[in-house]
Amino acid sequence: MKKIILPLALMVSSTYAMDLRYGQGDFEWGVSLFGVSPSVTIDDKIYSINEQHKNIDDTSWYYFGNLDIHNSDQLDTVTDIADDISGILPVKIAAFPTSYKVSGLDADLGVGYDVYQDTNSYFGIGLMTGISTPYIEMKNLVDTIGSIGKVLKDTSTDVKTYKLGLTLQGSYGFTDSFSIYGTAAISIQTGTIKNKSISSELDVNGLYTALDVGAKYSLSGGTSDLYIKVGYVYKKWNIDDISGSFAGSIPINILAFSEIDMSVKYPYIGIGYNF
Repeated sequence: MKKIILPLALMVSSTYAMDLRYGQGDFEWGVSLFGVSPSVTIDDKIYSINEQHKNIDDTSWYYFGNLDIHNSDQLDTVTDIADDISGILPVKIAAFPTSYKVSGLDADLGVGYDVYQDTNSYFGIGLMTGISTPYIEMKNLVDTIGSIGKVLKDTSTDVKTYKLGLTLQGSYGFTDSFSIYGTAAISIQTGTIKNKSISSELDVNGLYTALDVGAKYSLSGGTSDLYIKVGYVYKKWNIDDISGSFAGSIPINILAFSEIDMSVKYPYIGIGYNF
């Protein structure tokens, strides 16, 4: 909870405009190893604080920021991940009923410059930094075959990655009260993936991409500071450079052939106010 409250408080206290959003969509976690690509898709609820673009005083410089709080539903399923990779690993694993749940934060913050700007429209280029901390909890619902079943009875995976990259922000105003907007981001990504239950700690590098598009309507014909938004978000964390240890038995060079993908996609609705 402390991991959520601190960045939330910092973002609210430092902004002069703010959107509160709610979205519901899919969080997908996949692993690719030697051409085998099992994945798990979980229903996810996302609560967000967002500022897509806010000019600093009357200049062309602007700042932006976003904080997503993930809280997924619990997924109970018979996983086929173990079945898919059992021919590769040096231990026997059977498919088993498993419960998955995801929670955590995804936060971006940056500054940019409008290369085009008029009364109702703009287009800018920005520099962003950020952090992602999804927490994946997995519980084995029944005993499984072999020692690996005991290991996976109750396990969790902590992911912490840092981002640095470029963004494009744009908006086109049809009227004083109605506009469409979009943000695209691409960044390098580095961090760690840890799982104490299977004694794994991996250093990871990869690519983060994101797209946020939507429409904004200002109430009272554009004379009010209150507005509403609807939109769609797609984010993907692609981790393809992995080194470290896994279960103390898999050589590090095997990890060079693996790839981990995490993505989230969801529609959202929001309400905001210009202070």
